[in-house]
Amino acid sequence: MGWYTNQQILVNTIGFMATQIVENDSKSGLRRTSVGNLLDPFNSEYGKVAPGWGTTPLMGVTMALFAVFLSISLEI
Repeated sequence: MGWYTNQQILVNTIGFMATQIVENDSKSGLRRTSVGNLLDPFNSEYGKVAPGWGTTPLMGVTMALFAVFLSISLEI
């Protein structure tokens, strides 16, 4: 029948819920904090990838050994 409105949630009389689209009127922009400034150097390598295969073969061997371990332990 009708819709009861609340700030961000619409609920109809049957009980279905839908989120209402609310425009972004937030005043919180990008803020610099002292903790963020301390952690910035740790994020300097973001997006960089080492050339070549790296440790992929080691990961493959580890996965294979783990699969053998699981198959042996499930047989017992």
